[in-house]
Amino acid sequence: MSLPEAATEPERCPFCGSDIASPGAGFMRHVENEPQCRDAFDTWRDRVSDDMRGGWAG
Repeated sequence: MSLPEAATEPERCPFCGSDIASPGAGFMRHVENEPQCRDAFDTWRDRVSDDMRGGWAG
């Protein structure tokens, strides 16, 4: 079963719903510039890092 492209390359921030410039670097710039999104992203990353062998590289 394949996932829709939007599941891995968001056009909107999953934390606040704002449009983002691009799914990669644009998402990271958005997260760095929006404190509420940065906090939510850090919380998400902390929760999933133990689920990934070798930790989170992103």
